[in-house]
Amino acid sequence: MSGRGPKRLALVTGGNAGIGLETCRGLLEANFHVILAARSQSKADTAIAELLSSAPAGSTAEALILDLASLDSVRRAADSFLESERTLSVCVLNAGIMALPWHRTEDGFEQQWQVNVLGHFLLCRALLPTINDGTGRVIHLSSRAHYRHPEPIDYTRLSQEHLSDQNYDRWFAYGRSKLANILFSNELARRLSEQGAQITSNAVHPGLVATNLLTNAGGNIGRGVPVSEGARTSVFVATSSEVEGHSGGYYVRSARVDAGGDRTEVSLSEDEGRRFWRSACEDLNLSEEL
Repeated sequence: MSGRGPKRLALVTGGNAGIGLETCRGLLEANFHVILAARSQSKADTAIAELLSSAPAGSTAEALILDLASLDSVRRAADSFLESERTLSVCVLNAGIMALPWHRTEDGFEQQWQVNVLGHFLLCRALLPTINDGTGRVIHLSSRAHYRHPEPIDYTRLSQEHLSDQNYDRWFAYGRSKLANILFSNELARRLSEQGAQITSNAVHPGLVATNLLTNAGGNIGRGVPVSEGARTSVFVATSSEVEGHSGGYYVRSARVDAGGDRTEVSLSEDEGRRFWRSACEDLNLSEEL
């Protein structure tokens, strides 16, 4: 055991690389036991070994195998954690893909929507009973790229894009998924508050970050900020006492943004949050009730 007191548990999806890896590093430094979710055991093991080689003495981490492109994998990951009968303090929904060509997943959804949105929705809903009701925090990695989808989500168009690449625009679809991340965070916060739960839900924008996501999307990695800087807001929202008790926010550069240049009007809409929640529940055959 570490001499820094008892460890709380934090789960980070996509924790093996990029912003997720640096988020795990920050949580280890904050004395969390980190559950690093990655698509393969080898990716997770390599990342954990690298993290622990430079982490404070007594730091601990473990792997969780999670492929958001497979809803069966999401269910297995959730079941694996549920079976451990442990309590999560922090759940960082970090993993994602950016502006990739059209592809339909094995579950029948456009891949950016499933990986960035539905997979995390299913995981979060399954893990919610394990999140500490006094101090638990859910962090949703969004992006200012939600500006690429400044209008309400057209779920008819989305349904069509699950079936074919006709009219598909990869950047528009990415922006739509990032808008959905904010709407999910907002609506989860609203529903938790209605129930009197003390779990908080907040979204973050990491900035334009020099990761493989940027390269894979055809961007110039030289334009991005260092990954350590990109993870800073996620770690802040996960750990800072300034965020305690605050829910339904959108954080940029470790500061809450309620309106203005860093977020769109539609991202503030409670009606759009409800519409998103209803659509996601229908897609995943989940009850709308928490």
